[in-house]
Amino acid sequence: MVIAGVEGVLRSRGDDWLIIDVGGVSFRIFAPTSTISTIGSPGVRVYLHTSLQVREDSLTLYGFSSIDELSQFEMLINVSGVG
Repeated sequence: MVIAGVEGVLRSRGDDWLIIDVGGVSFRIFAPTSTISTIGSPGVRVYLHTSLQVREDSLTLYGFSSIDELSQFEMLINVSGVG
């Protein structure tokens, strides 16, 4: 399964995460400061490009405001010994 993007209403935000409500289901999406600082205030409709990372003990969704940020992230996590 690939989640390529998430569009919905921003419900809340923290230092490194956002909660986005998508049709009644809320996703916690980890995001860089560059995305969090430009995303807007709770209540606004947002779209994030996403990367779902699957590990033995977790599923983690990362979100980015631009496709370039997503591409850089995916390039970095594919480097041996990083991520």
